[in-house]
Amino acid sequence: MSRKASQPQLKSIRKTGLIHSIHDEHLIFLVEAISVNKLIREDINELFEEKRKTFSKYARNSSLFNHPLIISGSVQHEELCRKVLGVLLHTRDSDNKRQVEILNEIIYKGWPRAASNIINHKNVNIEAYINTLKYDTNRNYTENFTELFIFYMICINCNVPIINPTWVASYFTSLSLRAFVYSNEMYFDLFNKKDETAKTELIAFKDDLLRKYGIQISSDNQIRIENIELLKYFKSLYRLAYSDKIDLYCLFRDIELGEKDLNDILCSFSLTAIKNSHSNDESAQQFISAIVIKLLIKSIQYIKEQYCERIKESEKIVRNTSSLNRLDNENKRLISENRLRSKRIDELSEKLRLSKSEAEKPLLEKIRELEKQVAKQKELIIHEKEKEKELAALREFFFSLENQDDASYAGSATEPVMDLKDTAAAIVGGNAKWSVRMKELLPNWVFITSTGFDKRSLDNIQSIFFVPNSMSHSLYYKAVAIARNKNMDIGFIYSQNEQLALKEIAKALARAGY
Repeated sequence: MSRKASQPQLKSIRKTGLIHSIHDEHLIFLVEAISVNKLIREDINELFEEKRKTFSKYARNSSLFNHPLIISGSVQHEELCRKVLGVLLHTRDSDNKRQVEILNEIIYKGWPRAASNIINHKNVNIEAYINTLKYDTNRNYTENFTELFIFYMICINCNVPIINPTWVASYFTSLSLRAFVYSNEMYFDLFNKKDETAKTELIAFKDDLLRKYGIQISSDNQIRIENIELLKYFKSLYRLAYSDKIDLYCLFRDIELGEKDLNDILCSFSLTAIKNSHSNDESAQQFISAIVIKLLIKSIQYIKEQYCERIKESEKIVRNTSSLNRLDNENKRLISENRLRSKRIDELSEKLRLSKSEAEKPLLEKIRELEKQVAKQKELIIHEKEKEKELAALREFFFSLENQDDASYAGSATEPVMDLKDTAAAIVGGNAKWSVRMKELLPNWVFITSTGFDKRSLDNIQSIFFVPNSMSHSLYYKAVAIARNKNMDIGFIYSQNEQLALKEIAKALARAGY
């Protein structure tokens, strides 16, 4: 697409491009020119894809988005025109030098004859250039018109003198007429352009038709007609559609038919003919036909929009096919390289694992030894804590012995103590009679008096009390070992008086948090 020009007059266009020298009212013709040139469609599509969202936004926000020169052509033409519109507007507003250069190269590629003529002549003769276009029988009017437009714009942009200015005046007269014919406002909103009298007469005429013939149009465009003759005419249109296996109701039900559409239909009638008509039968048939045609037009537009989306998807798939092939080949190459790397990584990983295993052996042995030492220390700590419990209970016991006053206890023997009947604990030691009396007071408690007791009897027991003055050493050591192992709360009972013993038990349980 690139081509260098040695002539000084071409430097201007290479710096600025046509987009900066063209007037707004002629921008639509540059859009049309680029869109109809088949040689550069692929280049335009490629440029558009670089900033699809940005270019699309510029096009949608432009007043030229629905210009007749854009929407009156095919689906492909409409889509391409909007792409070009977005690219041109963004390039002009952003002054992107890279986009300017790419657009210049696209124009040189699309119209080599125009550029060559300017390169090879100091002055250009538009009449002679038009004659060269006439002799090219393979080109249509639009192609010739757009080439002449590009040729003239390049001349203006490069300050190239033009011979025979009369032809220039004629050309721009034609251009202005073409701009008027394709102006946005000429064929739109005809109802609102009528005077109030005409609007009133048209609406009254519509209401009279709807009432007289019983015409009803539901929200899903199902048309009901009470007049038999008009209904026959309407059904004939449906039969015609069915002859090509088309259900008009299914086609129309999703199309929006609003008041504006009915007003457009009314504008197709002649007010003079309406005023002079003595019978509305023919007008009613025209009204029904116009409704069907309007719905068909809107259906075509809807299908056209859907088709546009499919075309975009198809073009995207086609554009991506070569890229996908390249990616597929690259992917295969990478897969092959990845296999080699994976094999090498596996070898290195195994080597690393063996080296790591050898290096870790002495460390693991040391860790295991340390873990054993830590476990022993934990056991010692637990054992020491249990001893602390035992020693605390013994200190309390000896303190109680030193401060024991039988007279004071005798006076308080009848005082109420903590209700211990519903608690569960164990008492180790005590003479037989005392144990019997305590069992009556504490029926849920476990009483142990000999070394032959079953250690399972202490399951689910949290507190254990020893009676030192009537207990063997072997019984004490066996019971206290179990208590330490089960992390029981340890206490001592010094009194053989039941009430005083209950008080000591209650105090010990209270200290333990019961």
